[in-house]
Amino acid sequence: MSLYRYFASKNPLPTVINLEYHFGEQFEVLPCRKNPPIASGGQIQKPNIYKVRGNINETFLDQLVDYIKENVEEQNRVEFWAIWHSEKVPSKNIHRINPQQVTIEDLRFLHNNENSCIKFFPKNKK
Repeated sequence: MSLYRYFASKNPLPTVINLEYHFGEQFEVLPCRKNPPIASGGQIQKPNIYKVRGNINETFLDQLVDYIKENVEEQNRVEFWAIWHSEKVPSKNIHRINPQQVTIEDLRFLHNNENSCIKFFPKNKK
């Protein structure tokens, strides 16, 4: 089985495509061909879904933090999902973070390979 990572958003997000492979620079954000992706197990309900690819290392986490701070706005109700194929994310693994305050430490859970979700908007917003 594989751990899949996705951004899901109310509005479109910019894609990141690496045309050349450079060791440690694998970070990519690509639109999903199937929406919603089968691997998400039906949990993702946003209209714009993007697969996030790359090896989980410090470079990846730095690039992910930069991407979030530059491209994620609370009003777009963006979610970041890490899901083992078709498994459910338990409610204890769903977190809320202000996108402008996200840090590498907030994303370290990716090293643990756990099903989880970060919602980049306050709970009281619809």
